[in-house]
Amino acid sequence: MNVNPNYYHLKVALDARIKELYPPARAATLIRGDYGLLSSLWWPRASLDRLRTCTFWFLWLFTWDDEIDQSTSELFINLPNANQFRDESYHFVRYALGVPNEETHKWDFDNKKPNRPLIRSLDIIGAELQKVYNKGKQISMIPSLLLFIYYYMDCQQREQGRKLTGVIPTPEQYWETRLGTSAVTSMLALNEFADDQNLPRWIMTHEKMIDIWREVNLNMSLSNDMISLKKEIKHGDIDSIVPVLVYNKGFSVQEAIEDTCHELQKNIDRHDESARDLLAIVKEKQPEVLADVEYYIEGCRHNQTANLLWSLVTTRYGLGDVPRDEDGGMTIQVV
Repeated sequence: MNVNPNYYHLKVALDARIKELYPPARAATLIRGDYGLLSSLWWPRASLDRLRTCTFWFLWLFTWDDEIDQSTSELFINLPNANQFRDESYHFVRYALGVPNEETHKWDFDNKKPNRPLIRSLDIIGAELQKVYNKGKQISMIPSLLLFIYYYMDCQQREQGRKLTGVIPTPEQYWETRLGTSAVTSMLALNEFADDQNLPRWIMTHEKMIDIWREVNLNMSLSNDMISLKKEIKHGDIDSIVPVLVYNKGFSVQEAIEDTCHELQKNIDRHDESARDLLAIVKEKQPEVLADVEYYIEGCRHNQTANLLWSLVTTRYGLGDVPRDEDGGMTIQVV
């Protein structure tokens, strides 16, 4: 298991930021979640400064999602208020990243801070990203990051509307929004920043790289849907692939889990195939950056392993205290 050597120093900084932003009870819960471990596994090669920025981004994403997605949240049951929260959040992202538009200016963030500390906490993250992403070739990364954030929030809005009506989606309808609500693409967009890379844009926008990102996203979404199942059922939040398969295909819970595991294996195979194809193309067209692309793909594999390992030990999904057998395995009773 690769853990960033800066983990300890990161944890000190992260715990201090959490205590600064959140009331004591919420802060204690977030500190127990150990999001610093997640980012230290996700970006094991990053410098402390860049790791800290990426971790603050992680913290913002997780807490922002909880603010609106949990069935007990005031914003979850009030769609108009949730839509306003999303709108203000998105435009503060634009403001923090230095690319306001006409709609952003209407919020007048220069003179009026956002109402919620959670939204405002993006300012320090945006300032750090601008130092790198507003220079040279990487200036294109800011619009890309904004696109992924918009995609995330748009899918979350559609998912929330569906949940409030009680509609259980088909598998196809489910995946249409799930790959956005995972927020994985917005986190993958930070990989170059974290590892201090600047790959040619033709490589980052190549269809094979897009395929790699999709498979990474699917990997994490499939894994999280199984790992979080016990927690989701406990809270009545059943909008995940296992209940969707049970409802639409008449599977038992165990059959749905086995089907999801089978899809996960196919996903891993497709990821490796796309990676081999991309490397072959780069070797032919621009061989001098082949090692850099290999390094980047290795980083994507770190992301997937990190997501799985952290999910199994974190308090977020309630699995950290589940007894393990002598091989490290666990048995989870979901219903």
